[in-house]
Amino acid sequence: IPVRDVPAQEPLHIAVVDRKNQRSELSIHLVTGETAAAETTAAPAPEKPVQGPGDVKFGKYYALIIGNNRYSAYPALKTAVDDAKSMDVVLRERYGFTTRLLLNADRHAILTAFNEFKVRLTESDNLLVYYAGHGEIDPKDNIGYWLPTNAEVGNPANWISSANITDLLSIMPARHILVVADSCYSGALSDSAVARLPDKLDPSKREKWLQVMNTRKGRTLLTSGGVQPVSDEGASGHSVFANAFLKVLRSNQGVLEDFEVFREVVSQVQAASARVGFPQSPQYAALQHAGHEGSPFFFVPKGS
Repeated sequence: IPVRDVPAQEPLHIAVVDRKNQRSELSIHLVTGETAAAETTAAPAPEKPVQGPGDVKFGKYYALIIGNNRYSAYPALKTAVDDAKSMDVVLRERYGFTTRLLLNADRHAILTAFNEFKVRLTESDNLLVYYAGHGEIDPKDNIGYWLPTNAEVGNPANWISSANITDLLSIMPARHILVVADSCYSGALSDSAVARLPDKLDPSKREKWLQVMNTRKGRTLLTSGGVQPVSDEGASGHSVFANAFLKVLRSNQGVLEDFEVFREVVSQVQAASARVGFPQSPQYAALQHAGHEGSPFFFVPKGS
């Protein structure tokens, strides 16, 4: 079908079937004009509850993954789109997430996706929000912003503030939510406690701890840095932060809490950024005013 004949608001569906009858699908939303945003959605994984050790049932896992390289008013980034694509693959294939992948997305596309998850999620589900793109900090009030592709320099009308995001997440019915931001987002940090898995627990006590945490809401945040700029370049075509985060997720063999992800990521990022003379230190905390009840976010690989 010629692209010009596809209605602007209708997705273009592409399906490929190989000789073994293996099927892959891709949906592309084509929009034009000032709000143009290239949105790519990979074929979702089956929506199946994740079973942990013993009788621990973690529920279904979802992810909203955003990668913005191309901006109308800001310099283009190099790695955000590839970071998002790789994150989509590892979450779907290794951890069984159902994902929504947005590439070079404007404000409308991002907020629409948030609202779709608000309708879709249940109280037993888990949501990971990953953002790679430009960020801004307002020096007057120290509020952090994500910048959609249609953001204007000096005009926050199309920016997405930390308050916008935490407001949306506070009304999400999901039990556990983790925001991973490869951008400035320090305005959402707080001093709220995040429960940690005690060291050296035997399997039965560990299972009981997981069962307790699995009944509590978690609203946590992992960022690539604080209020300072962060690097868009790193290794293997990814930013320093994304490269470390992907390595941790790929190498994990069991139930992994987000704080342990942070501990491994921060050491890798600090070492890598020091080598290139661009100091960078990831941050981890509970999301402010988002309904956090002390639980971490759990990564459970398939078959664990």
